[in-house]
Amino acid sequence: MPLLTEQYNVEQKHNKCCIIVPMTERRQKTDVRQRQIVSAARKLIVKYGSEHVTVRRVAKEIGVSEGAIYRHFKSKRDVLSLLIDDVENTLIGDIEDYYKPGTNVLDALEKVVLSDVSSVEQRKGVSFQVIAEIVSLGDKKLSNKAYDVINEYIKHIKSILSEGVKSGIVRQDIDLDAAASLLFSIIQGLINIWALSRYSFDLEQRYLPLWNLFRDSIIKR
Repeated sequence: MPLLTEQYNVEQKHNKCCIIVPMTERRQKTDVRQRQIVSAARKLIVKYGSEHVTVRRVAKEIGVSEGAIYRHFKSKRDVLSLLIDDVENTLIGDIEDYYKPGTNVLDALEKVVLSDVSSVEQRKGVSFQVIAEIVSLGDKKLSNKAYDVINEYIKHIKSILSEGVKSGIVRQDIDLDAAASLLFSIIQGLINIWALSRYSFDLEQRYLPLWNLFRDSIIKR
Protein backbone atom coordinates (compact mmCIF):
# COMPACT_ATOMS: atom_id res chain seq x y z
CA MET A 1 0.00 0.00 0.00
CA PRO A 2 2.72 2.55 0.82
CA LEU A 3 4.25 1.67 -2.53
CA LEU A 4 1.03 2.59 -4.33
CA THR A 5 0.82 5.86 -2.43
CA GLU A 6 4.40 6.65 -3.33
CA GLN A 7 3.72 5.94 -7.02
CA TYR A 8 0.65 8.19 -6.94
CA ASN A 9 2.63 11.07 -5.43
CA VAL A 10 5.31 10.73 -8.07
CA GLU A 11 2.68 10.74 -10.83
CA GLN A 12 0.94 13.71 -9.22
CA LYS A 13 4.18 15.66 -9.11
CA HIS A 14 4.91 14.67 -12.68
CA ASN A 15 1.49 15.90 -13.81
CA LYS A 16 1.96 19.21 -12.06
CA CYS A 17 5.29 19.99 -13.63
CA CYS A 18 4.66 18.74 -17.16
CA ILE A 19 2.14 20.89 -18.99
CA ILE A 20 1.44 19.69 -22.50
CA VAL A 21 1.27 22.59 -24.94
CA PRO A 22 -0.69 21.85 -28.13
CA MET A 23 1.46 21.70 -31.26
CA THR A 24 -0.53 24.44 -33.01
CA GLU A 25 -0.04 26.79 -30.05
CA ARG A 26 3.70 26.13 -30.00
CA ARG A 27 3.90 26.74 -33.73
CA GLN A 28 1.99 30.01 -33.37
CA LYS A 29 4.35 31.18 -30.62
CA THR A 30 7.33 30.25 -32.78
CA ASP A 31 5.92 32.16 -35.75
CA VAL A 32 5.26 35.24 -33.60
CA ARG A 33 8.78 35.18 -32.14
CA GLN A 34 10.38 34.72 -35.57
CA ARG A 35 8.38 37.67 -36.92
CA GLN A 36 9.60 39.77 -33.98
CA ILE A 37 13.19 38.76 -34.68
CA VAL A 38 12.92 39.54 -38.39
CA SER A 39 11.24 42.87 -37.68
CA ALA A 40 14.00 43.80 -35.24
CA ALA A 41 16.72 42.84 -37.75
CA ARG A 42 15.00 44.95 -40.41
CA LYS A 43 14.86 47.95 -38.08
CA LEU A 44 18.52 47.59 -37.09
CA ILE A 45 19.66 47.27 -40.72
CA VAL A 46 17.96 50.51 -41.65
CA LYS A 47 19.25 52.30 -38.56
CA TYR A 48 22.83 51.02 -38.35
CA GLY A 49 23.59 49.02 -41.52
CA SER A 50 23.70 45.25 -41.93
CA GLU A 51 27.30 44.89 -40.70
CA HIS A 52 26.22 46.14 -37.27
CA VAL A 53 23.32 43.71 -36.91
CA THR A 54 24.27 41.14 -34.29
CA VAL A 55 22.33 38.52 -32.37
CA ARG A 56 23.00 40.52 -29.21
CA ARG A 57 21.50 43.69 -30.69
CA VAL A 58 18.49 41.83 -32.06
CA ALA A 59 17.90 40.27 -28.63
CA LYS A 60 18.18 43.67 -26.94
CA GLU A 61 15.79 45.24 -29.47
CA ILE A 62 13.13 42.63 -28.68
CA GLY A 63 13.87 42.46 -24.96
CA VAL A 64 14.91 38.81 -24.75
CA SER A 65 18.10 36.88 -24.10
CA GLU A 66 20.51 35.85 -26.85
CA GLY A 67 19.59 32.26 -26.03
CA ALA A 68 15.99 33.00 -26.98
CA ILE A 69 17.19 34.05 -30.45
CA TYR A 70 19.32 30.94 -30.87
CA ARG A 71 16.31 28.77 -30.12
CA HIS A 72 14.90 29.94 -33.46
CA PHE A 73 18.00 30.72 -35.52
CA LYS A 74 21.47 29.20 -35.57
CA SER A 75 23.19 32.40 -36.64
CA LYS A 76 22.85 35.97 -37.90
CA ARG A 77 22.90 34.57 -41.45
CA ASP A 78 19.75 32.55 -40.72
CA VAL A 79 18.00 35.67 -39.42
CA LEU A 80 18.92 37.62 -42.55
CA SER A 81 17.93 34.71 -44.76
CA LEU A 82 14.41 34.74 -43.33
CA LEU A 83 14.39 38.53 -43.70
CA ILE A 84 15.07 38.12 -47.42
CA ASP A 85 12.12 35.73 -47.62
CA ASP A 86 9.99 38.37 -45.94
CA VAL A 87 11.18 41.03 -48.40
CA GLU A 88 10.29 38.76 -51.32
CA ASN A 89 6.80 38.12 -49.93
CA THR A 90 6.27 41.87 -49.55
CA LEU A 91 7.46 42.81 -53.04
CA ILE A 92 5.76 39.98 -54.92
CA GLY A 93 2.66 40.29 -52.75
CA ASP A 94 2.26 43.94 -53.80
CA ILE A 95 2.37 42.93 -57.46
CA GLU A 96 -0.20 40.19 -57.01
CA ASP A 97 -2.47 42.52 -55.03
CA TYR A 98 -2.52 45.30 -57.62
CA TYR A 99 -2.25 43.46 -60.91
CA LYS A 100 -5.14 41.25 -61.98
CA PRO A 101 -5.73 39.93 -65.51
CA GLY A 102 -7.82 42.41 -67.47
CA THR A 103 -6.75 45.52 -65.56
CA ASN A 104 -4.98 48.41 -67.27
CA VAL A 105 -1.36 47.33 -67.28
CA LEU A 106 0.28 50.74 -66.85
CA ASP A 107 -2.17 51.83 -64.17
CA ALA A 108 -1.57 48.60 -62.28
CA LEU A 109 2.19 48.89 -62.64
CA GLU A 110 2.10 52.48 -61.41
CA LYS A 111 0.14 51.40 -58.32
CA VAL A 112 2.56 48.53 -57.67
CA VAL A 113 5.66 50.71 -57.80
CA LEU A 114 4.04 53.64 -56.02
CA SER A 115 2.97 51.27 -53.25
CA ASP A 116 6.55 50.02 -52.94
CA VAL A 117 7.93 53.56 -52.86
CA SER A 118 5.29 54.72 -50.39
CA SER A 119 5.93 51.83 -47.99
CA VAL A 120 9.66 52.43 -48.34
CA GLU A 121 9.23 56.07 -47.33
CA GLN A 122 6.98 55.25 -44.38
CA ARG A 123 9.33 52.55 -43.09
CA LYS A 124 12.64 54.12 -44.10
CA GLY A 125 13.61 52.12 -47.15
CA VAL A 126 12.64 48.73 -45.84
CA SER A 127 12.57 46.23 -48.70
CA PHE A 128 14.92 47.74 -51.26
CA GLN A 129 17.33 49.11 -48.69
CA VAL A 130 17.46 45.75 -46.91
CA ILE A 131 18.42 44.06 -50.18
CA ALA A 132 21.23 46.57 -50.80
CA GLU A 133 22.53 46.26 -47.25
CA ILE A 134 22.53 42.46 -47.26
CA VAL A 135 24.38 42.37 -50.59
CA SER A 136 26.99 44.76 -49.13
CA LEU A 137 27.89 42.16 -46.49
CA GLY A 138 29.60 40.03 -49.12
CA ASP A 139 28.06 36.78 -47.88
CA LYS A 140 27.84 34.62 -51.01
CA LYS A 141 24.84 32.58 -49.86
CA LEU A 142 22.82 35.64 -48.83
CA SER A 143 23.85 37.56 -51.95
CA ASN A 144 22.67 34.71 -54.17
CA LYS A 145 19.36 34.64 -52.33
CA ALA A 146 18.93 38.40 -52.67
CA TYR A 147 19.81 38.10 -56.35
CA ASP A 148 17.04 35.53 -56.78
CA VAL A 149 14.54 37.89 -55.13
CA ILE A 150 15.54 40.75 -57.43
CA ASN A 151 15.24 38.49 -60.46
CA GLU A 152 11.82 37.31 -59.35
CA TYR A 153 10.65 40.91 -58.91
CA ILE A 154 11.98 41.89 -62.35
CA LYS A 155 10.38 38.78 -63.86
CA HIS A 156 6.98 39.82 -62.49
CA ILE A 157 7.43 43.35 -63.84
CA LYS A 158 8.37 41.90 -67.22
CA SER A 159 5.27 39.71 -67.17
CA ILE A 160 3.06 42.75 -66.62
CA LEU A 161 4.79 44.65 -69.43
CA SER A 162 4.32 41.63 -71.70
CA GLU A 163 0.59 41.73 -71.04
CA GLY A 164 0.71 45.42 -71.92
CA VAL A 165 2.23 44.57 -75.30
CA LYS A 166 -0.51 41.99 -75.95
CA SER A 167 -3.25 44.45 -75.03
CA GLY A 168 -1.78 47.17 -77.25
CA ILE A 169 -0.89 49.57 -74.43
CA VAL A 170 2.86 49.00 -74.44
CA ARG A 171 5.05 49.37 -77.53
CA GLN A 172 5.86 46.12 -79.30
CA ASP A 173 9.42 47.13 -80.19
CA ILE A 174 10.75 47.54 -76.64
CA ASP A 175 13.09 45.08 -74.96
CA LEU A 176 10.96 43.77 -72.08
CA ASP A 177 13.94 42.50 -70.07
CA ALA A 178 15.68 45.85 -70.38
CA ALA A 179 12.50 47.80 -69.52
CA ALA A 180 11.79 45.70 -66.41
CA SER A 181 15.41 45.96 -65.25
CA LEU A 182 15.39 49.71 -65.89
CA LEU A 183 12.31 50.21 -63.73
CA PHE A 184 13.87 48.24 -60.88
CA SER A 185 17.09 50.23 -61.25
CA ILE A 186 15.18 53.52 -61.11
CA ILE A 187 13.55 52.50 -57.84
CA GLN A 188 16.68 51.03 -56.26
CA GLY A 189 18.90 53.91 -57.35
CA LEU A 190 16.51 56.56 -56.07
CA ILE A 191 16.17 54.81 -52.71
CA ASN A 192 19.95 54.57 -52.36
CA ILE A 193 20.27 58.33 -52.99
CA TRP A 194 17.45 59.00 -50.54
CA ALA A 195 19.09 56.87 -47.84
CA LEU A 196 22.50 58.48 -48.39
CA SER A 197 20.88 61.91 -48.05
CA ARG A 198 19.58 60.78 -44.65
CA TYR A 199 16.02 60.81 -46.00
CA SER A 200 16.20 64.54 -46.71
CA PHE A 201 13.65 64.71 -49.54
CA ASP A 202 10.14 63.48 -50.31
CA LEU A 203 10.73 60.14 -52.00
CA GLU A 204 7.30 59.89 -53.59
CA GLN A 205 7.52 63.35 -55.15
CA ARG A 206 11.01 62.66 -56.51
CA TYR A 207 9.87 59.33 -57.94
CA LEU A 208 6.81 60.55 -59.89
CA PRO A 209 8.75 62.44 -62.63
CA LEU A 210 10.92 59.34 -63.09
CA TRP A 211 7.84 57.16 -63.44
CA ASN A 212 6.30 59.54 -65.97
CA LEU A 213 9.53 59.47 -67.99
CA PHE A 214 9.55 55.67 -67.93
CA ARG A 215 5.86 55.45 -68.78
CA ASP A 216 6.20 57.84 -71.74
CA SER A 217 9.10 55.79 -73.11
CA ILE A 218 7.15 52.51 -73.27
CA ILE A 219 3.56 53.56 -74.00
CA LYS A 220 2.23 52.89 -77.48
CA ARG A 221 1.31 56.08 -79.33
